[in-house]
Order: sequence, then structure tokens, then C-alpha cells
Amino acid sequence: MTASSFKSYLAMLALLLAGGAMLVGAFVVIVDPYGLYGVVRRAGFNAVKPGLSRYQNQIKQEHALRRRPQFIILGNSRAEIGFDPRASALAALGAGYNLAIPGTGLATSASQFAQLRQAGIRPRTVIVGLEFIDFLNPAVAPAARPAPAGVSPAQGRADWRFDAIFSLASVKDAVHTLRIQRDGEAATMSADGFNPLQEYGAHVRRDGYHKMFAQRARESAANLGRKSTRGLATDDFLALRAFLLAMAATQADIKLVIYPYHAQMLAMFEAAGLWPLFDEWKAQLVLAIGDVRVRFPHARISLTDFSGYGAYNCERIPAANERDAATRWYWEAGHFKKALGDIVLQRLIAPQEIAAGDGQFGMPLDGASLAANRARIAQERGSCAAAQPRLFSNQLPATQDSHFGGRTHTQTSATYK
Repeated sequence: MTASSFKSYLAMLALLLAGGAMLVGAFVVIVDPYGLYGVVRRAGFNAVKPGLSRYQNQIKQEHALRRRPQFIILGNSRAEIGFDPRASALAALGAGYNLAIPGTGLATSASQFAQLRQAGIRPRTVIVGLEFIDFLNPAVAPAARPAPAGVSPAQGRADWRFDAIFSLASVKDAVHTLRIQRDGEAATMSADGFNPLQEYGAHVRRDGYHKMFAQRARESAANLGRKSTRGLATDDFLALRAFLLAMAATQADIKLVIYPYHAQMLAMFEAAGLWPLFDEWKAQLVLAIGDVRVRFPHARISLTDFSGYGAYNCERIPAANERDAATRWYWEAGHFKKALGDIVLQRLIAPQEIAAGDGQFGMPLDGASLAANRARIAQERGSCAAAQPRLFSNQLPATQDSHFGGRTHTQTSATYK
């Protein structure tokens, strides 16, 4: 082969590779698995988008920047799965977006809000799910790790955008998008960031709710067992105050939510010796809000506690032999359904509209109501334990003093199965 023909061969090869890359990129852009381009959006072709398994924060942030929402939802998987921006309670607020991302904490929520603010977007309402477990210290301090090399925001932004088009993973996601258009049990994400958790339908049909609750309980018990009972993480409260100050500076209506944990999860808090910290955490949240109001006296910040052992939280878990039995409010103890999320949102937006039988589900917290809230939960626990003693059968009987504000607490080595 002569030098001239070899150069022609290399040129042709380069053209073929470039053409192939362009075809692959065009395929990903047209199918648009991440909802970033909008070249084509057609029912039965690509209107249904798969749940995000990569670049979750970047993609959701890009969606929010484009939608310029009037309200946003921040938090972890509980918020992503439970709070639908299209819930009727939120209709009067305008367009919204659910920025919640599984496995993330307060730092991610604060960063998301800061990026919107830098882009000139100031949501009028911010709903923030607060996770008690995130404020706990590890029982064993992690080994120090060297800080990762810094990457400039512009470089990071360019890298993920390129990879979201020209990568094998993106091609697979595009093909997957085509396959799920008529699959009612595929993992999907709505255009406003909500995860309907459709894939749980297949798990329920195959295994039943009992097995799902049991598996989540084992995972949660193991996680709680790695937490310290000797105090809350001070740095997290400093981060919370900074986050609240940033939001208050925009005059947003800030609605802080203590998630409606299922009674099984609260029983595990008790068994792990964490209940006193759970009580202290709520009091510290109230103090943090008070600190912010010193600087912003007219700040609109509410804290509502949906935890407890009320009728919703104490929903019966189907027995192992009841594979066809369904739950109404919870997928498992770690995640509540949209049906309960809608009630939470209704209580946040219009607390005066209390449905019959709701009791004190969603109690506003401030310095004056903390004691009444503890009494409420203690009373609810008694009713829940009487109705469902199996929820508490793996731990020693609790007294009001030991679990609800007293100084003593008996920790057991119960295993939840």
C-alpha cells in the first residue's frame, strides 16, 4: 500500500467513524431518553421516559432550569416517590418540579437551590423533606480520605452533556425508552421529576407486600445499627441554617416536612436506641428556624411533623400468607405512596382543610407545640400497639418515660425480619 492510498484509507476510516458517531448521537437525541432535547415527543414512541440511573442531579437540574418552576420539591427518595408536583393541592401554585434524588441529603438540596438562584430562578414555594437519619453520626468514625481533585463547573457540565449523547450507556437508555412505551410496570420519571415507582407493581404481584416490608426492615435495621446514639451531627445543623438563610433571602414560602415514616420504621428507631435523638432533632429544627427569623423576621418558614403512630402511619402490614392483600398508603416502611403524599401536600398547603378521621396527622411544630406533639405521638403509639402488637413484638415493652421524652432508654438487640 502506497503512502497516498494509506492516507486515503485513514481518511475514509475517520469519516466512517465520525459518521457512525453522528448517527448514534442523532438516535439518542431523537429518542431523547433523558428528556433534554425535545426534537420529537410522540405517544407510543418516546413520550414515556425511563427513570434516571445516571446523571440524576445534572439532568433534573437542567429540567428545572428550563421549566423555571414556581415551586420545587427537594429531598431524597421518599420525596421523589411520594410528592407529585401535579397533585391537586399544588395546582394553585403554578408549574412545579420535583428535584428530589434518592440517596442524597441536605447538601444536594442546598446546591440545587443555589444553582436555580444563580440562574435567576426564584421559586415562590420550596417544599423540603427532612431526613432524620441524615443528621445522625456514624457509630464508627470513617477513615479520613484525601479530597478529590477539583473539577470546574463548566468542565463537569460539558463532560456529562457529551457522555449523555455519545456513550454506550446512552444508546442502551434510548433503546430501553423505545421498549417501555406500553409497559405499565417499567421504572419511569414524569416530565416534572416525579417517580411513580411503577416497577414496584411487579414486585408486589410476585412477592406480596409482606416480603417487601420485611426486606426493607432488614436493610433499615442494618443501617440504623451503624448509627451512633450519642448525639446529632452538629455540622448538619450548621448546613441547615445556611440553607434556610439562603431560601429566606429570596422571600420564598419554605415548607419543611418531617416525613410520615411508617410505624414499623419508628419502632426500629426505638429498638436502635435512637428515639431520644429523634425527639431532640425536632427541637433542634425548631431552634434553627428561630435563628433564621432573627435575621429575617418576616421569613415564611413552617415545620410540619407527619411522623407518629396515627391511622396512616400504623397501616397494617399484610401477613406472609396474604400475597394478594394490598396496602393503601405505603410501599414498605421506607417509602409512602403518592396517595399519602397527596394528603401530606394538602395539609401543607391548606392545613385548615382537615379530612374527617385525619386526627392530628401533620402537626405544625414550634417551641410551644413540641410538648403537645410528644404527647400526641405517645397516645398514638398506645393505640397502634394495641391494634398491631406484632409491630412492637421484637423489642421490650416501652413506657412513656423511656421513649417519649424521658432520660432512660432500653436498647435491645432485636432483629427485624
